[in-house]
Amino acid sequence: MFFILFAGSAFLILLLIVGFFYRIGKPVNIDLSNSHYHHTWKKKIIYSPMGNWFELGYHETDADPKTFVVLAREYGKDHQSVYWKGQKQPVDYASFHIDKENIPKDAQHVYFDQHYQDNLQVVIGADPQTYHLYKEGSTAFYQFWCQDVNAYYIAGQKINVDRKTFVRINATIAIDTNFVYAVLSKNDKTVVSEKLRRPAGEALAISQDYARIGNMILLSDWKNEFAIINFDHIDSIRLLNERTLVVNGQLIRDGLLIPGADVATWQELGRDHFTDKTNVYFDGKPIETADPSTFELIFEAYSKDHQHVFYEDRILAGANPSTFVYQYNTGVATDGTLSFKDGIALQ
Repeated sequence: MFFILFAGSAFLILLLIVGFFYRIGKPVNIDLSNSHYHHTWKKKIIYSPMGNWFELGYHETDADPKTFVVLAREYGKDHQSVYWKGQKQPVDYASFHIDKENIPKDAQHVYFDQHYQDNLQVVIGADPQTYHLYKEGSTAFYQFWCQDVNAYYIAGQKINVDRKTFVRINATIAIDTNFVYAVLSKNDKTVVSEKLRRPAGEALAISQDYARIGNMILLSDWKNEFAIINFDHIDSIRLLNERTLVVNGQLIRDGLLIPGADVATWQELGRDHFTDKTNVYFDGKPIETADPSTFELIFEAYSKDHQHVFYEDRILAGANPSTFVYQYNTGVATDGTLSFKDGIALQ
């Protein structure tokens, strides 16, 4: 009797294990999607992103497995419904399609697939017949720009610009006949915001974030949402890196003019530190008393020279530079006697 019970329990456990590890079977159409599968034995269509059900999810759809076909990586349909990410969608079944630019449309609407939602979002006001990718830099800047006969759109949202004259200068700055715009990511959304009236002069890209209009240098990026530096004239521009320019021999860092910085000896040390022959700078401002000849970066905002330890641009009083280290596992910086967390002394 015990043996029969033991054998029965073992068999049930085996079935559970098999059911757990064989939740998906063959892909429906691996050439179009690695996210749609037939269940191993159930008569179900499974949606599992890249087939990684254990980490990325697993959904048994309501789709009819006999008539289900894949339309694109995240899309499919059966004889009566359209599915996105395994969820039935309220679209016009007869006219719904994925166009050659991978944009979902039906006869009445254009849709945008916001990945954190369950349903496709209607792109309000978009014309399905003329809606297409705005190709100038679209893929290079990782921003989903589109246009139709009437308007421009970013990430499925219509933007209020002049359709006939709107031009993207680079990844973060755009213009039309009336205004200059900053293009920035905020709270996981791309936002286009009006910054100033369009000045006179030709608009040119210097880098992904810097631009020139006439005798004006503009920057829009993660460090400085929007900056303007005016010159009486511009004779020369030299890009040192994406954050640093030399204009007429003067150093510009993150959209800030650094007065007196020596370009010939400029050296970048980290994300927010650089030196020249005279000064050490943090976030574009000199660190008073820091010696550039002995200065070195410890970790991010922590640094030192032969005499002092610094957090950002201030001295950590009493800290010994010869023994000062940053402990990555705790986030505590210490010289063995004094300890600091985010630049604040610990008791």
